[in-house]
Amino acid sequence: MATLRTPFSSTVDLMTRAALVAALLAVSALAWWALTTRTSRFRPARHDGGDLLTAQQLGSPLGARATLVQLSAATCSICPRVAAVLRSTAAGLPGVAHVELRVEDRMDLVERYGVLRTPTVLLLDADGGLASRMSGPLDRETARAAIHAVTGAAPTDSTAPTAGERLD
Repeated sequence: MATLRTPFSSTVDLMTRAALVAALLAVSALAWWALTTRTSRFRPARHDGGDLLTAQQLGSPLGARATLVQLSAATCSICPRVAAVLRSTAAGLPGVAHVELRVEDRMDLVERYGVLRTPTVLLLDADGGLASRMSGPLDRETARAAIHAVTGAAPTDSTAPTAGERLD
């Protein structure tokens, strides 16, 4: 009696499939790493001076030196913790303001800045121009370093971190 052979019946085929699965897992892990590394830090933004956010558009005054605009969603689990980090960071740095906006209410900003996830933080310079942005969890040191890069002022330790501020 002849045995029925299928393309997947040999040991070589099994080894080939295992190698393909391993390669797919490696590529997926590399892509995940690249995406999380890219979104957990502030990225510089091009600012030509023509696309400014005003206090009137935000519904809140801009900081004299910098403004942290946090775009959050009602369903975002880490947004309240990021807001606490940004509030305390802004409170400890003269001339820095924090504004939290809901994406549900501000689809104009979501479309304007291509927001794909929350929280997204836009760091504005003193004029309201987009200096840098980031998405995802954020800690105090990252926020302070980004503000320092925009303002040119050395970060000071005028406030101590509170419990739960470190998110990484």
